[in-house]
Amino acid sequence: VCLAEKTQERVLSTSPGTAGSESSSNLVVQMIDDIFEDLEEASRNVVLSALHFVYAWAQLDTLNALVFTYLLGCESAGSCGYRNNFLFALAATIFFARVCAVLKLETRRTAWNKASMALTTKACSLNTGWAWAVYCRTAIASAESFEVLSPIAMYVICMLFAWVCISFIHRRFEVERRAWDRHCKEEAEELELDLQLSAP
Repeated sequence: VCLAEKTQERVLSTSPGTAGSESSSNLVVQMIDDIFEDLEEASRNVVLSALHFVYAWAQLDTLNALVFTYLLGCESAGSCGYRNNFLFALAATIFFARVCAVLKLETRRTAWNKASMALTTKACSLNTGWAWAVYCRTAIASAESFEVLSPIAMYVICMLFAWVCISFIHRRFEVERRAWDRHCKEEAEELELDLQLSAP
């Protein structure tokens, strides 16, 4: 779509008087360059996304092996019960939130450090989501063993519960984010005003 829009803009910008073999060849060359640029950008995004997932999986597998296999003696996280998974997901949420907060406060100057921070931040969010997903799966499996409700009804109840919790957390996050944005804007305005007053 972006390539088509760029090509259309170039065609419209080319006047009929200058249309010829040279302008046509230049347009084709430019179109090929745009194709390779778009392909390079798309490939880079795919590689970075895959790297985020691989790095996050490595982190989560290490934590699962340490907590569930080594400390709790379970074969995997899914076989360790919903209670242990709930505690693990809660601890992972607190720990990764703290890590992300510390990383956000630090100023990264080099491109390597900025990429490392982005990689770690996305991995923390993925690991937190996966930890809660494993907890939900083990909780549903444990609830199904009671045979009080059908599996479909249990999944619907869990989905509604998760939707309510996520909506509440997201609303709280948006409130805090807007408050922080207002705080930063007020500080920037105060700093600008102080600079104007101190200027000769």
